[in-house]
Amino acid sequence: MKHTHYLLPILTGALLASCGTTPVTTPQAYSAGSSLQAQGGTTEEPTMKSAAASGRIGAWAKGRIGAWAKGLDSSTVASGVPNTFSENAAAWKLIKLPEAQAMAPNLGRGVVVAVIDTGLDVSHPVFAGHLTAPESWYDFVGQDTDPSDVSSSGGDLYGHGTAVASLVLQVAPEARILPIRVLNATGGGTVKNLAAGVDWAVKQGAQVINLSVASGVDGELSLALERAAAQGIYITLAAGNEGFQQVAYPARNTTKEDSMLGRYGVNAGAVSPDMALADWSNYGNTLELAAPGVDLATAVPNGEYAVVNGTSFAAPVLSGTLALALGESYSPTLKGQLALMMNTTATDITPANRGLTRGKSNILGNGVVNAWLFMKKVLR
Repeated sequence: MKHTHYLLPILTGALLASCGTTPVTTPQAYSAGSSLQAQGGTTEEPTMKSAAASGRIGAWAKGRIGAWAKGLDSSTVASGVPNTFSENAAAWKLIKLPEAQAMAPNLGRGVVVAVIDTGLDVSHPVFAGHLTAPESWYDFVGQDTDPSDVSSSGGDLYGHGTAVASLVLQVAPEARILPIRVLNATGGGTVKNLAAGVDWAVKQGAQVINLSVASGVDGELSLALERAAAQGIYITLAAGNEGFQQVAYPARNTTKEDSMLGRYGVNAGAVSPDMALADWSNYGNTLELAAPGVDLATAVPNGEYAVVNGTSFAAPVLSGTLALALGESYSPTLKGQLALMMNTTATDITPANRGLTRGKSNILGNGVVNAWLFMKKVLR
């Protein structure tokens, strides 16, 4: 986990050379890409999966619970304008979101959050006025400029990116979503495309990158994340859903204090409103934070909304919280410190997880994100 006394990372000359001397001018798409295999499989090109893809659709979406005619029916913001669902009230109370939003009146206005995932239902009402310009979008699966969330037979992950992006906007209602598609509806994709998606997000001016994905360890992806972090872009990553005492890659790399990702990256496990870590959430000594990720209501394609579960949905809570801070004026001395400050202001969840922590130490990270204390420290 990140520690209070943070050591500034040092990059090698070779990595510095790769960070900015050859800017990306066009998206580099890859046609290779198989259906999802076991993590770290033996195919020639590494495959990746969504961090919420453990099992079939029931593992992350408990079924569509309504048409969008209901719409956003609850507010956590001072104006009273609906920005969320009543089903999420306990989750937002846990992280003190209303108090944080009161301190951040811009509500993330104009902050670009790249969601690199299965794409988005870009015509969903929840995204009206909240997407970047279409010329900034890209689909590395279809190799075109339409990153729509596409359904297919057996596509258990259809709607995953839409659900992730909707949660970002519930936390930071005035942020802008940059949709980048690297996964198909079955959760299949390649690490090369994920790395290319990260590079594309950098070129398009992302300030936060949300990665609710996991893969086998891959040097190309690690370098892409380092390049993004070297540009001052914050990166949130899902810890994974296997219930292992080990955080998935690439999320666990955010704890490497000798890297730029260690400075600008932060990973998330999932908790319920009573602070209990979900039994399917990964944890361990490389977990940094927890965030709500159990039974969250969010948008899904075709003008509907659903209740979802997964560390995939904890990560966008962190993305939205970072967007709140980035939308406000804060001291230049805090540049590059927001991920660390999010860790140091977290609320300890050990008391709610005694059974899990008995005889173990440092396995639950710094606790659950406390958006209000985080904003208070950033804007002091």
